Amino acid sequence: MDTTPNVLLIVLDTMRKSILDTYNGPAKMPNLEELTKNSMVYENAISPAPWTYPSHVSIFTGLYPSEHNVHETFEAKLYDLNKFHQALQAERLSEYFHSLGYTTEGISNNIMVSPQMLFDRGFDSFYMIDYARPLIRESKIIKEVRGLGKSPKEVFFKLLKKGRIIDISRFYLYFRYLKKMDKLYNFPMDKGGTLTNNLLSYSMWHEKSFKFINFMEMHEPYETVSHGDEIFKNYTGIKKISQKRADYLKEKYIKEAQYLDSQIGSLIKTLKSSGFYDDTMIIITADHGQAFNEHGHMYHDTFLYDEIIRVPLIIKYPNSKKFDKKEGYQSTTNIFKLIKSVLGGGDDSALITESAFSESYGTTIVLPDKYADTADFVKNKYEKARKAVFKNGFKLNVNGTDGIIEEFTKDGKDVDPKEYEKEFKDLVNELEIFAGSETFKLPAL
Repeated sequence: MDTTPNVLLIVLDTMRKSILDTYNGPAKMPNLEELTKNSMVYENAISPAPWTYPSHVSIFTGLYPSEHNVHETFEAKLYDLNKFHQALQAERLSEYFHSLGYTTEGISNNIMVSPQMLFDRGFDSFYMIDYARPLIRESKIIKEVRGLGKSPKEVFFKLLKKGRIIDISRFYLYFRYLKKMDKLYNFPMDKGGTLTNNLLSYSMWHEKSFKFINFMEMHEPYETVSHGDEIFKNYTGIKKISQKRADYLKEKYIKEAQYLDSQIGSLIKTLKSSGFYDDTMIIITADHGQAFNEHGHMYHDTFLYDEIIRVPLIIKYPNSKKFDKKEGYQSTTNIFKLIKSVLGGGDDSALITESAFSESYGTTIVLPDKYADTADFVKNKYEKARKAVFKNGFKLNVNGTDGIIEEFTKDGKDVDPKEYEKEFKDLVNELEIFAGSETFKLPAL
């Protein structure tokens, strides 16, 4: 095997494992399925965090969130994390490649993985594709429209009822413009994928090249109409999203996956035309998944259920090399170690672990002022330190602020800890070691 292969790392932002047909899911993805013929498909990949920022830092450093400390706390949210990222001294994957003389290039469609969030360290170039800006979706007029209705017809009749005849033509022109922009950018189905592939078609593909790409198609929103209030009302317990609505959004999510597959196909076609496909190590994974009310929770962040932290992991090794299947788990924190092993002529042993962990430290969402009176609800439900451990087919998921078991499963199904006392105690011991000196309450039988 060539020990200086090109490496292409693709993160399918918000892609849960169970949705792909490769893992017997409902989303038909023929281009990805074709790639698996030349790849290793890993069944037990675990994301170390349930949201973008800490998960990507883990992929780039090979460290868990509790080790790199670039994660939410009860006080620090979202953009506060930059100060933690700035202080982090660990070597990044991009810096490692740079030290080997590789050309390093990053392309991201997610603002949370951008130069603004300090992810360009070690990259020769890093492009942030702001797909939403041309749509002007937070303009003054759209806020006014949201207060009147969800459809042009509803807005028309409300304006008519209020006697605002002169505003009807103004709003009509707005809807017409928005429809034109949606068609032009294919939003929200396309969240930067086409622009990414257009950029890559002009990119330099050459020897000793490392490319990182974040595709954003799987992330919400799934409709052109804003559903911000729906999300916040659900999150704060004011009005739960019905299962019917959750199922509808999940169908949209599945269609996004099928659309994203066409973007993956375009990317692979470009790589093949460059002549570097065979020699390139292609890693396809996700930073986290997405929930649709499976455990009474929508979307992601905070919780550590399988639909949020079990992710796909498909790797085409240089010259389509295959390794013997190994039992265990594949934390995405080990991707860095795996790449070092492969570049050193080794196999995929560095990827495999007997146990794998995921963790979170409270909510990442900052409530708008209009939801200030629900702050206590949010604190009591979401502001918890959580850790999950997987081992030998068992999973223990714990709210360590209160010492409460949120999940104990065997092969993905809930089981009674008393029936598997030995395994339960073993997982508690694993969590105790993993938590180290952290204040983390462990459950007892």
